[in-house]
This record gives sequence, C-alpha cells and structure tokens, in this order.
Amino acid sequence: MIPRSGILPAPPTMLLALLLLPVLLLPEAPRARAAEIVISGGSPATDADAPLRVFILDQPPWSCGCGGTPSGGAVEVTRAAMRRLGRIVEFQVLPFNRGIELVAQGRLDAVLGLYRTPERERRFHYTNVPLYDDEVVMLVRPVSGDVPARADPDSGIIRDAALYGGKPLATVLGYSYGPTLDTLFAQKGLIRLSPVYSLEEGVRALLDGRVGGVPGDRQTLRALMRRLPPGHGLELAGPPFDYVSAYMAFAPTEHNRTLARDFDRELGRMRASGEYAAIMADAFRTHDAHPK
Repeated sequence: MIPRSGILPAPPTMLLALLLLPVLLLPEAPRARAAEIVISGGSPATDADAPLRVFILDQPPWSCGCGGTPSGGAVEVTRAAMRRLGRIVEFQVLPFNRGIELVAQGRLDAVLGLYRTPERERRFHYTNVPLYDDEVVMLVRPVSGDVPARADPDSGIIRDAALYGGKPLATVLGYSYGPTLDTLFAQKGLIRLSPVYSLEEGVRALLDGRVGGVPGDRQTLRALMRRLPPGHGLELAGPPFDYVSAYMAFAPTEHNRTLARDFDRELGRMRASGEYAAIMADAFRTHDAHPK
C-alpha cells in the first residue's frame, strides 16, 4: 500500500547505512600495537637496548673496581667486543658466591673470568674463546724450619710445605682452583682449609700468620702483592698446579646463548688481529702505574 504522501518508506538496510555514514567519514583512529614499545628513533625496544649487567671480582689485573671505575684487561676487552655488538656493559663488583647466584637466577646477565667446571657448565652459557689464561700457584710466607732457607720458589718444596703444612690454606668461598687443587680439596681431611670471601682477605690472613698459603692465579696474586707495603716477605711459589683458562659465562637464557656465540666471534677476531694483546698490555700498564 502506497502512503498518501506518495513517498515510499526507505528500506531498513538503507536506514542503517545512513546512520553509519558519519562514522565512516571520520578520520581513522590510531591503532594500538600490542606488546610493542616504541623508543626514540622509532625502533621497537628489545633486550639489546638494555645495558648488559656483568658481575666482576676485584681480581686485578683482569678486573677491578678501582676507585669506583671498573677496569682491568678482561673488562676492557669485554667492553670493546660488546661495543661491536651494539651493547653497553655495566660492571658490578660483588662477593663471588653472591654474584654467581645472581647470574644463575638471571638477575645479572653474565660473570667475567669464570673457570669451567662440569657443575658450572650445567648452570651457565659459557663462551668458547677464553678471556685469558693463567697459572694457579701458591702465595706463601716461608717461615717454617722444615723448608731449606734457599729453596728455589719454583722447585715445589715451598709450595708443598704450605699445601700440607700445619696451617690451613685461605680459599675463597665458591672458587674453583683448577682440576688438581679442586680434587685435593674435595678429599675431606687431606688439606685444612680456611674459607675467606676474597683473595685479598686471604692475603691479609697470610700476613697475619693465620694461614700458611693462598692459592690463586699468578697474575692476580702478583697484583695484590703490589698493594702491600715494602718488606712484606710474601712470595709466589710454584711450579703451577694447573694452567687454567677463564671465560665469560652468561645467565641461562636462549637470548644469552646467542649472545655468547656472537661474543666468541668478536673476541676471536680481536685475538687474531692483535687488538686483544694491545688492550691487555695497555690495561696492565695502567694497573701497574696505579695498583690501588
């Protein structure tokens, strides 16, 4: 039936289209991008944008929190390699056991200068190219009447007199000392041990006569001796128990597995080009000039 006005009513679909027309003609609203954070420069933020938090020990000349500014040969080499990977590194000096646990929990990203052991390899992603290599020796104060007065420090006589002597050895909690000493120390009752929190604390205990020796890597023990006043009477005794390599070890994540591989590549290039040796030599000269 046609209405008296003579105008046919609009179909329902046409009415709906007319109602929606103003909305369709409005400018497009901004579209949210889920799970994406834009930083200055327009790039989405990723893990690579955050500083890499690396635990180090006061272990000169490899690493040191000297004067509040982390430095040392391994520190400078790591800075240079990570710079090539576009990463900024923040170094934190902590006691050994605490730092290791923070890395294992992922609360820190990596640890610098760690020996390899089977147990540690289950907890961390190690690099394969070593940061440095060193000898594990013994720091002693040869005062025992059982040791010949002029024994050669590298003959093994002085070293073994401290190892099996009447006083305990100062050993850092959580440390590995290479396969030889780790095996000896694991045999209960064979060698007396006095736990300390750092090699420097062990050196002080040796000076005070509380321990008979301090095992550790030759370069670090030599550097710690340079901090002592003249006439301290301590000496390094060999031959080395082991020749050990120290590595960078990352928290156990897939991202860090890739980062460890990339770090290996850059460190290998630096070693091959001679840049590694130049950085180490410069860092050693700086530390020798300012041993504190």
